[in-house]
Amino acid sequence: MVRFWIAGLIVAASLAGASLAQTQPDFVALTPPIDFSHAGYRGGGVAAPLLPVLIRVEPGEGDDTDRILAALDRAAKAKPDAEGRRGAVLLAAGEYQVQGQIRLEVGGVVLRGAGPQATTIVATGVDRRALITVGARSGTADASTGVKHQVMGETPVGTVRLTLETTESLGVGDAVTIRRPSTAEWIAALGMDAFVGWRPETRLNWKPGSRDVIWQRRVVAVEGRSVVLDAPLTMALAAGDGATVRRGPSASRLREVGVENLTLVSRNDPSRPADEDHSWTGIAVDRAEDVWLRNLVFEGFVSSAIDLGPDSRRVAAQDVSASRPVSEIGGLRRRTFYTAGQQTLFQRCASNDGIHDFSVGHAAAGPNVFLDCTATDALGDSGTQESWATGVLFDGVKVRGGGLALTHRGRDGQGVGWSAANSVLWNCEATVVEVRSPPGAANVAVGCRGERSGDGVLEDARVMPGRDFHRAQPQEPASLYRMQLERRMGAGALAALDPATYPAEVGAPHLTEAEVAAWRTVTTQPVASHPLTIADGRFVIDGQPAWRRRIGFAFFQAQMVPALAEASGPFITRFAPGLEGWGLTDDLDAFAAGLKTGDVVHHNYGLWYDRRRVDHDFYGSPDQRDGEVWGPFMELPWARSGQGRAWDGLSKFDLERFNPWFFDRVARFADLAEQQGVVLYHKLYLQHWLLESRSHYVDFPWRPVNALQATGMPNEVPAAEVFWDVSDPVRRDLHRRYIRHTLETLKGRPNVVIGLDPEYTGPLSFVRFWLDEIAAWEAETGADARVALEIPKDQMDAILDDPARSQMVDAVAFHHWVYRPDTSLFAVQGGLDKAPREQVDAIARPQDLADGADAGEVRRALWRSTPAMRYRAYREYRDRSADLVVLNDDDAFPGLSRAVEATVGAEARASLRLDAALMAPTGAAWASSAPDGRVLIYSLDGAAIQLARSVAAGQALRWIADGAVVDAVASEGPSSLAPPAALAGRPLALWIAPAP
Repeated sequence: MVRFWIAGLIVAASLAGASLAQTQPDFVALTPPIDFSHAGYRGGGVAAPLLPVLIRVEPGEGDDTDRILAALDRAAKAKPDAEGRRGAVLLAAGEYQVQGQIRLEVGGVVLRGAGPQATTIVATGVDRRALITVGARSGTADASTGVKHQVMGETPVGTVRLTLETTESLGVGDAVTIRRPSTAEWIAALGMDAFVGWRPETRLNWKPGSRDVIWQRRVVAVEGRSVVLDAPLTMALAAGDGATVRRGPSASRLREVGVENLTLVSRNDPSRPADEDHSWTGIAVDRAEDVWLRNLVFEGFVSSAIDLGPDSRRVAAQDVSASRPVSEIGGLRRRTFYTAGQQTLFQRCASNDGIHDFSVGHAAAGPNVFLDCTATDALGDSGTQESWATGVLFDGVKVRGGGLALTHRGRDGQGVGWSAANSVLWNCEATVVEVRSPPGAANVAVGCRGERSGDGVLEDARVMPGRDFHRAQPQEPASLYRMQLERRMGAGALAALDPATYPAEVGAPHLTEAEVAAWRTVTTQPVASHPLTIADGRFVIDGQPAWRRRIGFAFFQAQMVPALAEASGPFITRFAPGLEGWGLTDDLDAFAAGLKTGDVVHHNYGLWYDRRRVDHDFYGSPDQRDGEVWGPFMELPWARSGQGRAWDGLSKFDLERFNPWFFDRVARFADLAEQQGVVLYHKLYLQHWLLESRSHYVDFPWRPVNALQATGMPNEVPAAEVFWDVSDPVRRDLHRRYIRHTLETLKGRPNVVIGLDPEYTGPLSFVRFWLDEIAAWEAETGADARVALEIPKDQMDAILDDPARSQMVDAVAFHHWVYRPDTSLFAVQGGLDKAPREQVDAIARPQDLADGADAGEVRRALWRSTPAMRYRAYREYRDRSADLVVLNDDDAFPGLSRAVEATVGAEARASLRLDAALMAPTGAAWASSAPDGRVLIYSLDGAAIQLARSVAAGQALRWIADGAVVDAVASEGPSSLAPPAALAGRPLALWIAPAP
C-alpha cells in the first residue's frame, strides 16, 4: 500500500525543474520516516566498552590455532559482570599462524591485538572458512515460543507501536519476533511472480514464504492492546498482511563480544593472482548481538572482510580497512562489508579493489547503516544486492569507480528483483547513483553526486539543470544518522562514534604451553570407527545391513534463498559463500550426525558450476558477459587457473590441478561416514554434462574454451564419445591424474565405495581403462578401493566374465535395465553417445505404446517391471559370486533366498548361466544350468515346471522353499516337474543334480 509520504516524493521530484528562486525543500521530511540511529552496538549511541585483559598470548612455533582457542576458553570461564562482560584475550605483538578457525562462542569475551601494525593473524591452509566466527554454538532458526499475536490494522513505516489482537503473555523487557510474511498477493502486487524464461516458477519467481521480513525487538511498554518496541520497523504493515508478534528471540544469540585492534590476513599463492584456495571471510558474525568490530585491517580475503549473517543484530563495525583481495572477479566474491542482519552499523570502513564493497543481503530487516565509508577502485556497485532489504541508509558513502544502487535488479542473482524498500542514500558519491522505488514503498537519494537515474533521486531546486560540474548540492544536515542520533539521545551520544583509543598494555597473566596442552587433552574427543565390510556377499557395518536407504540431492536446483534451500537436500561439495546449513554449505558434522547405519550418501560432482545454466532458453548458448555467477556453487574437482576467460566469465580450468576444497570435503565426509557407521558412494564422473542440451556442456571444464590443456574435445554436444576416448594421450593422462588423485584422497577410508558415473553409457573400453588404473594404483600403494560397477548390462557382464578385471569389482548395481514382465530385456546400451533418457523411447517397442498409451507412464511401468522379474535380476548376480554385492534392494522373496543359499553352495551357483534352451523363461520362472549338467530353476508362483527337454531318470531333485527342503528322484524322462503338494503354490526353487 502506498503510504502518505509517497505523495511528498512526487512533489519533491517535480522541484528539480523549478526556478532557482524556489525555497529549498525539507528533504529530511521527504525520506522514509525511519529513525536509522537505532543501528549499531546496543541499538546506537552507546560506545563499545574497553574490557580488561584477562590473559595474554604470545605467538608460538607453527600453528597458533589451539593457543588462541585455549585462551578464549579460559576467558569464557571468567565470571561475567552485570552486563554479561568477562574480559579480553590480548594477542601480543607478532604474527599468529592459524590453520583452523577462531571461534568466539561465549558471550562477554573480546579478542584484542596490540594494534593493527603490531598483531597479525594469518589464515593459512586451503580451507574456505571464515578466519574468525562470532556466534552462539547452536541455535534454532526460530527460537521464539508461545502463541502468535496478530497485528491489527495498518501500521506505518518507522513505527515503534503495534496494536495486537491481545497483549496477553507479553511484558516489558520481553524479546519479541515480528514476522511480516511474503504472501502470494504481496508478491503479485510487486510483479515478482512474472519473470520470463525457462521454468521461472522454480528459479526466479518469488515464492510465498521466501521473502518474509523478520524483526527482532524488545518490548519497552505495554499499553492496553498495544506494545511499544525499542526500535522502529522498516516496512509498513497492513491489515491483510498476516503480520504476527511472538514472544522470544528469532534465534539464540550470544552478546557483548568484540574483535579489535589487529590485522587479519588470508594467505594465498602469490603465483596465482586469482587464487581462491584460502580463507574467504575475515570475520563472520551470526547468532550474536551487541557486538563490536573495530580498529581492524583485512588483507587478501576472497569474499568478505566482515560478513554479518541474518541472525546478527546491533553490531558496530568501526574504523576498518580492507584491501588486496585475491579472487576471481565474479559473483559472491569481494562483498567486502556485508550485512544481512538488522540494526547494524558500518562506520569509517574503507575498501579497495572490491566488487560490491558495501552490500546488504536477503530480506535484511533493518535499520542498517553505512556511515562515512569509502570504496576505491571499485569493480561493481554497492547497495542492496539481494531481495527486499528494508530500512537501509548509506550516509556520506563514497564509491570510486562503481555505483550505488537501491533498485530493481531483475533476474540477476536468481531473481533478486526489488532489492530495496524504504531506504536512503544521503549525501553520497558514486560513479552511478541509481534509485528506483517498488510499489508501496520508496527509496530516496538526497544530495548525491554521480550520474543519477531512477524515480527516487531528489534534487535541490537551486541546482541549475545541465551544469554537470555542479552535479548535486550536499544537503543539510551533513549526516542524517548523526542528526537522528542527536535528536533521539542528545549531543553526548555522538561521542560513541569517535574512534576508540587503547591505553598502554598493562600486566596480565601469560598463557603457558602447559595450559595449551591441557586444553588439547580436554577437548580431544575419541574417534569412533564403524568400518564397512563385506560378509556373505553383503555390505555390513557392525553386523548390520549397510546399504538400505539412498541419500541424494536435487540434481541441481539449489538456491541461495535460505527459505528455499532445504528442499534441495544435502550435498557435500555445494558451496554457498557466507551461508551454512541444509541445502547451502552443508554442515558435514550435523549432516553425518543425522544418519544411521544403512544410509548411503550418493555423491558426484554436480551439473553446472553456477545456476545460470539452469535456464536453457536464455543461458544455454551464449558466453556470459561477466563472472557474476549465481550461487550456491556446485564445486568441481578441477581447479581454476586464474588465467584466461572461460565461458562462464571466470578463469579457465587447469585440469592438472585439483580443487582442494572439493576433495577436502569429500575426505572429511568419508571420515565422518566411518565414525557414524554409514557409507559414502562416490562416483567420479557425471556424463550428463556431455549430452543433450548445449547448456549442459558450455561450461564443462574439459571443453576447449574452458581449459588450459588441449583436450581435443568438440565445441558442441554430443561430447561423451570423445571424452571417454582415451586413445588421445592428453585425455588419457588427464583421466589418469584425476582417477589417481581421487583414490589418493580417499585412501585408507573404509566406508567409501567408488563408482564410475550415475548415467554411464560410454564405451566398454573406458570401463576397462578405469578399472586398470585402479588396479595399478592398488598394486603400487598396497591400498584397497571398494569398487561398484553401475554400467549397461552387456558391459557389466563382459567385465564380470573377465578373469582379471572381475576381481576388481566388489559390487554391482542394475544401471538403467530391467527384465520386462514378459522376460525380455529393457536396457540402455553403451557406446551410443546418448544419455539413458535419450534411449528410452527407442527401446520402448510399438506394442508397449499401443492403444494410445501414455508414453511417460509406459516408461515408468517398464522401469518398475514386476517383483518377480526384479527378483530374477537380483538372483542372476547374487548367484554369480558369493562375494559380489548386489546393491539393488530387489530381494522380494528373502525367505526363498535364505533357503537357496543355505542349500546350494556358492561355488555351485557361481557356475550357472541362464539356459533358455532347457526352459523358456516366463514371467514367474526361469532356469540356469552349469557345464557339468546341474540346474537351478526358480518358480515364484510354485506352479509345475515345464521343460523343453526331459530330465534323465535318476537325477536328484531338491525342492527348496522358505523353511522347507524336499528331496526326490527324477523318474524316466519327465518334461513337467510338479512340486510336492506341501510346496505347491509357494515361491520355490528346484535344484537338479546328475545322478551319482
